[in-house]
Amino acid sequence: MSAKSLNQHVFRLSSGLVLLCAIAILVNVWISTIDQAKQQLANNLKVAESVFKQVLETRESQLFNSADVLTSDYGFKAAIGSQDSPTIDSVLVNHGNRISADLMALISLSGSVRNSTSGNLIPGSDFPYPQLIEQAVVEGGASEILLIDDKLYQALLLRVRVPGAPALAMVGFEINNNLLSLTKSITQLDATIQVKRNDQSMFQASTLSTQALNSSVMLENEDISWIDLSFMPDHQYISKSFLLEQSQQDQIWVMMSEDSQRLFGEFNQLQIKVTVIALLSVLLALLFGALVSRKLSRPLGKLSFVAHKIAAGNYEQSIDVSSNTREIDELATSFQTMQDNIRERQKQISYQASHDMLTDLQNRYQIRDVITDKFAANQSFQVIGANILGFRGINDIFGYQNGDYCLQTVASRFKQLGGESARLNGGEFLWIPASPIALDELREIQKRIEQPVTIDDVVMNIKLAIGVLSCPDNCENTENVFKRLNISLDEARTSVGLLVKYHEDFEKRYARRLAIISELKHALVSAQSELKMVYQPKLELKAGKVTHAEALIRWNSSTLGFVPPDEFIGIAEQAGLIGQVTDFVIKTAIIDAKRIVESGLDICIAINLSAKDILNPKLLSVIEQHLKHYQVDASRLSFEITESDLVADPKKAVDELNRFREMGFSLAIDDFGTGYSSLAYLKQLPVSELKIDKSFVLKLAEQSSDQQIVQTILELAHNFQLGVIAEGVENQQSLKLLKEWGCDWVQGYHVCRPIDVEDMIQWCLQNAQTNWFE
Repeated sequence: MSAKSLNQHVFRLSSGLVLLCAIAILVNVWISTIDQAKQQLANNLKVAESVFKQVLETRESQLFNSADVLTSDYGFKAAIGSQDSPTIDSVLVNHGNRISADLMALISLSGSVRNSTSGNLIPGSDFPYPQLIEQAVVEGGASEILLIDDKLYQALLLRVRVPGAPALAMVGFEINNNLLSLTKSITQLDATIQVKRNDQSMFQASTLSTQALNSSVMLENEDISWIDLSFMPDHQYISKSFLLEQSQQDQIWVMMSEDSQRLFGEFNQLQIKVTVIALLSVLLALLFGALVSRKLSRPLGKLSFVAHKIAAGNYEQSIDVSSNTREIDELATSFQTMQDNIRERQKQISYQASHDMLTDLQNRYQIRDVITDKFAANQSFQVIGANILGFRGINDIFGYQNGDYCLQTVASRFKQLGGESARLNGGEFLWIPASPIALDELREIQKRIEQPVTIDDVVMNIKLAIGVLSCPDNCENTENVFKRLNISLDEARTSVGLLVKYHEDFEKRYARRLAIISELKHALVSAQSELKMVYQPKLELKAGKVTHAEALIRWNSSTLGFVPPDEFIGIAEQAGLIGQVTDFVIKTAIIDAKRIVESGLDICIAINLSAKDILNPKLLSVIEQHLKHYQVDASRLSFEITESDLVADPKKAVDELNRFREMGFSLAIDDFGTGYSSLAYLKQLPVSELKIDKSFVLKLAEQSSDQQIVQTILELAHNFQLGVIAEGVENQQSLKLLKEWGCDWVQGYHVCRPIDVEDMIQWCLQNAQTNWFE
């Protein structure tokens, strides 16, 4: 259903109110007049009933007087006593003429008609109302309305006391239209009398025609609805009936009728006048409503038009609404203010939707549109992605406020370069230079942006990994730009100089990394034996036997084949899977340590831990649970930590390593000599062993430089009272040199390659008596 206009609503309201008032007046006049008419009708009918009864009572009194005179007449009594029928008839006729009686008769006490002036009662016949005879004999007289041969009489019987010949004299007046007309002349109401016998009409007389009588509305119990009174046709009569008399045989009903036209003629005229006045008022109200609604709706219509424009996003409409109504003027002013506020707010929303609020650079969605437009215009352009390495660490160490300042500073440096700049997320930025830039020039820009950020004496050193795309040479659409930019940034993080230009081989390596992540997730949760642990024995040079072994993980994927640990461990760290890998390694190593103990060997298993593992506060509790579950002593495990990992957060690393020592674990620094730790820092570490990186040991027998480095490390470690492990021993000469210089343990293929736990147990048992130095 369509909405109505204000013009229509005002028009309908004004006309409706007037129409409602007119109807209320009409109904009020109508109901009041009807109530008055009903009251008058009830009074008229009640008076008419009384008058009719009074007429009958008067006639009855006249009948009694006439009958009394008749029964007291000496000649009449003598005639009865002598049974002189002609004289009796003469007296009856004369007396009846004198009082205008319609029926005169003499009836024996037995009920036989002796004499009669009317042909309705034949002498010698039985009187049709024997009960009335009995009443008259007993009481000396009786009166009743009688139906004799289709004529209705008001009759009175009086006993004539004649010695030896008692009888009853009857005097009667006929009830006919003359009597009813007399009543009408007095009451102005029509009258009808009806005799019913066994619910059948035996006689009826009325001043109304048959048609009028049949259409008469009966007023029962002096009540009739206003609908009956309001909608009856002209000349319809309203009637009320009452039971005049009831005998054993008959019921005498009288009905008084009032002409409705006489009652409602003036009322109808009044209704017509009120209706005309109401119609005129409605017409005036319609005219007035149209004028008022037009005056109101025209300025509101203009405001509605402006509102539609605002809804459509057009906030530059001029609101010029002139009105004599204060509220409409205030509404127009409010609309103007609202439009101005919406315009400013929309500008702000549009800016926020397309820009990063922290740096005021464009956001990912806006720069996406910029790149799409460049592709659509067939432009050649460069897309350069930059990522602040370790930005989360900056937030953790220097706080989020300083981290935000760092982002803002880097963003301002990109802005100064010109072109289009955007912050994608975290510490990742995108820059589209105004013209292509050579890699050498880009390296200079990288150095300028990497300048330390200083705030309140806090110096934050930053490093940027940068990936470069040339469009449309390297990418043909926007989606590929972001995908290949991420791939390039991944390559840049591990490349020398932290800057690379996209090459199609990157995508193959990226697909390889994704496949490794997917398959590694599956391998970690499946029951398949793709992942397994192998162990490389460590030979203790002083004792000449194996006392330690390094736990190494191996992965032979059913899909990818053999995946080297150097490849998938780093990917696991980036993908957040290193915790699950570490848990697998620790659990399996503890189970294997128990197996080694059960075999009778005294070997400590060394497990490699990453920096993320060391800084995981839950790791120690997990190790403790596994040891307790498999009933393995803590002395059967030791842990190796890469030197470079410890430098990342030295204080926290020291605290965590102290917790490991408190639980009874031996700790060793892995790949020593490749990191950047100072001797002072080395002194703080709660470690008991150093592991010389294999890069210094592989060619130890041939290269004097490696020999000097190894000897220095051995001397340094012994000064710090630390044991030393040499990794990568590949020949007997290197083994002898290390023993000669005082190295504590060696491992490498010259001793034994990494093998599974059962093979290592057998190997150790077989080589328990081997002389390794001959």
